[in-house]
Amino acid sequence: MKPPVWHLLEIIDVIAKLGTRPEGLTETEAAERIAQYGRNEIIRRKPIRPWQLLLKQIANYFIFVLLFAAILAFAVSYLPGESGRRLTGFFILGIIVLSVALSFFEEYRAQKELEALDKLLVFKTSVLRAGTIQKIEAAEVVPGDILVLSHGQKIPADARLMEAHSLRTDESALTGESVGVDKSPEPVAAEAVLAERTDMVYASTYITHGSGLAVAVSTGMITEVGQIAETLGLMTERPTPFQVEVQKMARQMTVIVACLAAVVAAILLLVLHEPPVDVALNTLSLAIATIPESLPIVLTFALALGARQMARRKAVVRRLSVVESLGSVDIICTDKTGTLTQNLMTLQRLYVNGRMVQGTEDLRQNPAALELLLDGILCNEASLDNANNGEIQGDPVDTALVKAALLAGLDLEQSRKEYPRLNLIPFSSERKMMTSIHTKDGRNLAITKGAPGPVLSHCSGCREGTQEYRLADSHCQAIRQQVGDLQSQGFYVLGVASRELPMGVAPDQVESEMTFLGLLALIDPPRLGAADAIARAQGAGIRVVMITGDNGLTAQAIAGTLGIGQRVVDAREMGGIDAEALIEKMKEVDIVARATPQVKQQVLQALQAAGHVVAMTGDGVNDATALKQSDVGVAMGLRGTDIAKESAAMVLLDDNFATIVAAIEEGRRIFDNIRKFTNYLLSTSLGEVFVVLALSIAGYFPLSAIMLLWVNVVTDLVPASALAADPVVPHVMKRRPRRHDEPILNKSIYATIAGSIFRTLIAYGLIFWVGLQFGGVTYAKSMLFTSIVLHAFTRVMVVRQLDSLSLWSNRALLISYAVAVGLQLLALYTPLRSLFGVIALDWRAWAVMLPVTAGSSFAGVYMTRWILKLFPLWEK
Repeated sequence: MKPPVWHLLEIIDVIAKLGTRPEGLTETEAAERIAQYGRNEIIRRKPIRPWQLLLKQIANYFIFVLLFAAILAFAVSYLPGESGRRLTGFFILGIIVLSVALSFFEEYRAQKELEALDKLLVFKTSVLRAGTIQKIEAAEVVPGDILVLSHGQKIPADARLMEAHSLRTDESALTGESVGVDKSPEPVAAEAVLAERTDMVYASTYITHGSGLAVAVSTGMITEVGQIAETLGLMTERPTPFQVEVQKMARQMTVIVACLAAVVAAILLLVLHEPPVDVALNTLSLAIATIPESLPIVLTFALALGARQMARRKAVVRRLSVVESLGSVDIICTDKTGTLTQNLMTLQRLYVNGRMVQGTEDLRQNPAALELLLDGILCNEASLDNANNGEIQGDPVDTALVKAALLAGLDLEQSRKEYPRLNLIPFSSERKMMTSIHTKDGRNLAITKGAPGPVLSHCSGCREGTQEYRLADSHCQAIRQQVGDLQSQGFYVLGVASRELPMGVAPDQVESEMTFLGLLALIDPPRLGAADAIARAQGAGIRVVMITGDNGLTAQAIAGTLGIGQRVVDAREMGGIDAEALIEKMKEVDIVARATPQVKQQVLQALQAAGHVVAMTGDGVNDATALKQSDVGVAMGLRGTDIAKESAAMVLLDDNFATIVAAIEEGRRIFDNIRKFTNYLLSTSLGEVFVVLALSIAGYFPLSAIMLLWVNVVTDLVPASALAADPVVPHVMKRRPRRHDEPILNKSIYATIAGSIFRTLIAYGLIFWVGLQFGGVTYAKSMLFTSIVLHAFTRVMVVRQLDSLSLWSNRALLISYAVAVGLQLLALYTPLRSLFGVIALDWRAWAVMLPVTAGSSFAGVYMTRWILKLFPLWEK
């Protein structure tokens, strides 16, 4: 059954449909409804258990391939005389355990740092039951309860207003509107969007002004907040571009392994006529050598390193793979309120005596402007909480005026003592203004503040200095022009008027024949550093799109100050657009105004369908679905709601938009380094394989499986991990974003890998041949085994030519190479050599290995530069 349209109904019909009464439910009725509707709570999201997180790390393509290799090694070890193969199996299992443990630890730590705070509605609230006001837990509120609303209160449920006395709410977390919403019991049209339902109040929003009564119509998961939470629960997380690429690379490597294994098996079986058991063992050795076992570990290390770097910059990553995905972002869809702006209304301009006053210093030196501001804080319901360090409490607009007055040197308490208030005609959404009556020196003074149009309609003239003009005069008409100009710039504009009241004035005449004094222009100002961050993002080829619940004029004004384009579309115009038309329309839109959560999600889907990698920043409940739908959701940690934080892949602990751009830079650095160490690992592994293949054809099998695994760990894991820590290159934020389908291994990388294999075949072949001449097969194997370790460092230097980094820019890399060489010397000149089946090398071997590897390195540098000219690493 379709629920009633509560905002359309008269309050008497609402009460009847809910089966309640103006004096509220009885305790018995409330208990029955708790049993019927359930507690007023958002259903808590089940946290990922440690064992589930562990299974997530194991369910990885690379891990499955390594597990297969380990199982095969164990299986072969049970053949007669092949028990030594068991050590190979344990070695591979050790690699798997290390990779899974590191990945599990990093994600588990991030999850613990950011455990979602699901209890959004756990607080006390006042309700009317059986005619008596009671304080109960918000979770016990049921449909039909009469809510007693007061200033500063958090609303516990969606409710239809019964009474409203100058009532105003802050719905920014739900709608994105930075200005408070005036409330009234009068019904509104059925088609009114959530931000325009002035007769409704909503769970998890706040009362900023006034008081009232409302009847709860929806609780728990049926509220607007609850429906958003339910939508999030039904959504599945998209795999990140990086996850897709790594899985694709794993499949490519599996094909390479299968092809090489088939070729070797055919040669050994058909050409060299080896026994089937030897064929299986040698094929296993090659398979192990071809798969760079350390790649999963280094990938995880690189992402974890990036996550820790971001944490130092006040950004907590909830999923490691998102670190790299940030580097692929080409569109940032950002909310306005609280993300680009401070979510803090601020007085910026005053129009008085025919001129505009800007800035605190200008204000202090202008007596007329100070007098106008004084009127603004007298006709004002904000107050100072001296028990709480003088915190200003009240409606955002009133508090902004009080804050400006204090900065200008006005004393709020002293001013209100000098002009004590006698009476107040409260603000209402129908009148759009309020009037306060004060007394001083035996005179009564009425001050009116509100929307300029209604205030002017109660005026007979305006004042400039000591001169007063009739309303039809050009001096007064200029006020309307100023109002239009300010509103077009996105300002929230207030008019102020006053009148000295004659004795015995009738109450309905208090607001007539007033004199207009001036205008107060407020705005939610941009966050410091936001404009620079946007400019930097745009310089990096990233498009910034503002998606906000605010109106178009306000959004355009903020966008203009921040450097975002001015092409705006109202979300209400997008209701009937099909998916294809929306994709085309979003190519020409910079701002989506009046956006609902559903529209935000549709816009994101359109951008993603067009091939973009989209990041969404936000802090409100209204951002949650879009945060989860985006490729990289970024929530604000200080201002953000719990639902927003849980939906995001990354949370900014300082709410600084500039941190997003820094994170994107870090993501690009991580991808550059992933590309470098992947190039390094594959070129060294494949180089070893082709040498083994070539020498096998010549009748030798130069490296055992345990030797290949040792080389892969010592020369792959340590230097590759150091490569992951390479510094960012200066031009990283001056190139375009990487396409979502651009692979880690592009033409340039494949070409450099092919060149490396070619050089390796020549260098290793020469070294092995010299070793045969010096001391036979074992001597040659020992030389080849050691040369691979020496060659690793030269290969690292060649790979770093991709970014033109100097030798000394990464100290960890130099240390890692020293460690690798030290370990290799232990393998050669200690009893460990018996494990590998090698012998200690004399000076003759070193006299050959050092110049050959050095020569190969120089050749690699020049070959890489030549390849990069033919196949640029980054497309223009």
